[in-house]
Amino acid sequence: MTTSRQQPGQCRIVVGLKTASDVESPVSAAAILASALQAEVVGLYIEEDAMMDLAGLPFACALSAGASRPQALTPELMKQAISRGAVTCRQTLSARAETSQVKWSFSCKRGDAFETIQASLATGDFLVVPSQRRGFDAHDVMDELRSIPRHARGVVVAGKQQGARPKGPVIAIDDGDAAGNSTVLLAARIAKATRARLMLFAIASNDREADRIIHRAHETIGPAAELEVHRFFPGATRSMLAGLMHVTPSFVVADLEGEPFSDDAAALSLFRAANAPVVLVKPVNTGTIQD
Repeated sequence: MTTSRQQPGQCRIVVGLKTASDVESPVSAAAILASALQAEVVGLYIEEDAMMDLAGLPFACALSAGASRPQALTPELMKQAISRGAVTCRQTLSARAETSQVKWSFSCKRGDAFETIQASLATGDFLVVPSQRRGFDAHDVMDELRSIPRHARGVVVAGKQQGARPKGPVIAIDDGDAAGNSTVLLAARIAKATRARLMLFAIASNDREADRIIHRAHETIGPAAELEVHRFFPGATRSMLAGLMHVTPSFVVADLEGEPFSDDAAALSLFRAANAPVVLVKPVNTGTIQD
C-alpha cells in the first residue's frame, strides 16, 4: 500500500536511504516500529550531490560485478548506479511494509543527504538512520542524533538485520526522568507488536529511586503485564554493556537526553553492545520522578 500525504496527527517513520547496500536494517527497523505505532513508513532516497560531483573526476573509477578491470566513473554511470539503488530500496521497503501491514511511501530527492533528510521531518516523526555506514564508532552517527530537529519525536539507530519477528527482548532504559513514561510505553508497544519479552533497565543511585522507576513502569504498562527488571547504578556503562550483550535484545528504547545516551562515548559503546535497533525518544519535559 502506498500513500503520499501525511494525515493530521499521523506519526511517520522516515527512513533516509542513500545506497542499496545499507537498506535492509533501517527499513526492517522502521517497519517494526511503524507496526507498533500504527504509523506510516516514509522512504526517502537521496541522490547525493557529492556523488554526482565525484563522477567525471580524473581519479574516479568504478568496478562493476564481473568486470576484470575498473573503468572511468562517468556521470552517466553514476546516474545508472543511483537509479538501480533507488529501485532496490523501493522494492525492499515495499516488501517489508507489506509484511508488517503498514502504510508506506517512497520518493527520491536530489541534494545534500543530511540537509534533505532533516528538512523532510514533520512534527512527531521518527528518523531512522543506519548505524553501520562507517562503523559504530563513526562520529557522523552522533552528529545526526544531536542535530535532529526539535519538533521530531525521536531517532532510531538501526542495528543488525531483523527478521519479521525478532526473538530477543525489547529493553526500556529508564533513568528516572520525565521521559521514562514515553520510553517504557513505546518499548511495551514494540514488544507487543513483535511478541517479545519486555525488560526494564532501571538506572538509579539507590533502591528507593529504583523502586519508584519500577513502580512507574508497572503503572504505565499495567500491573498484569510481565516485566523483567534489571537495576544499574548511574555511570555503570560497563555493566549495561555486559547486560545488553548477555540478553541480545531485539530492540532498545531510551531517552536521547538521558543516561547513558547523553554521553557520546557511552552511546557508541551501547550501540555496539545492543547490536539491534536503538530508539531514542526526545523528551518533551525534563525532571525526575516525584514522590
